[in-house]
Amino acid sequence: VFNSTELKDIEFIRSYYYNRLEFVRFSSSVGKFVGYTEFGVKNAEYWNNNPSVLAAMRAQKETYCKHNSEIYYTNVLTKSVKPSVRLHSTTPPGGHHPAMLVCSVYDFYPKQI
Repeated sequence: VFNSTELKDIEFIRSYYYNRLEFVRFSSSVGKFVGYTEFGVKNAEYWNNNPSVLAAMRAQKETYCKHNSEIYYTNVLTKSVKPSVRLHSTTPPGGHHPAMLVCSVYDFYPKQI
């Protein structure tokens, strides 16, 4: 999760799922594994008691996220697409006005207009 290429603005999250249910997660902001099911709690306890596993996961923010966020930021997030705008007049279902202008905007990025 990131909104810039600065490490302070990046959170590394690794989630493990079984049958579409998240059972354990590592988050760089928490700094350890957290279990969400009985099986996940056991795994989290095992991995949190292994210093080499924790060190490897904590390093992912800098080794994996920093590198990839720079690639995504320069190739995706700095790009924009002009909106396609459609303007038409319609008769409102009720009210005092004989016509109403409708402006519809499609296919643009970033989503702020």
